[in-house]
Amino acid sequence: MQVFDRSTPFAPGTLLAVASGGAIGATARWSVDWAFDSVWAGHVSGTWPWATLLVNVVGCVLIGFAARLVVRGTAAWAFVVTGVIGGFTTFSAVAVELNDLAEADRMTLAVVYGSVTLATGIAATALADAGRDRR
Repeated sequence: MQVFDRSTPFAPGTLLAVASGGAIGATARWSVDWAFDSVWAGHVSGTWPWATLLVNVVGCVLIGFAARLVVRGTAAWAFVVTGVIGGFTTFSAVAVELNDLAEADRMTLAVVYGSVTLATGIAATALADAGRDRR
């Protein structure tokens, strides 16, 4: 059962679900960066961005499971997928890091990082979603 109508331009419950989920996801994303910075003395521009790759692959696994377990168009979907997972994963950081690699004249590494990010993201989502009943 859908808890909100997509034709409604403003749904306060959905907004609250997305905002609260986003706060959780963004805080988790920041925490991963902080942990990597604490252990490995921070990311240096033009080097392999491990933290971003990790959060995006984990996010792809999570969204694969969510596709199996959470009903689309519900407040739960708004909270879990749009909010938490959307706040956790980051395409914009990938774009910046690819640009940093290119500016550091590390085009081969940029191509490899972009390819690994895309391939592992697709594989992680597919594996997590593999058992879903598609009837």
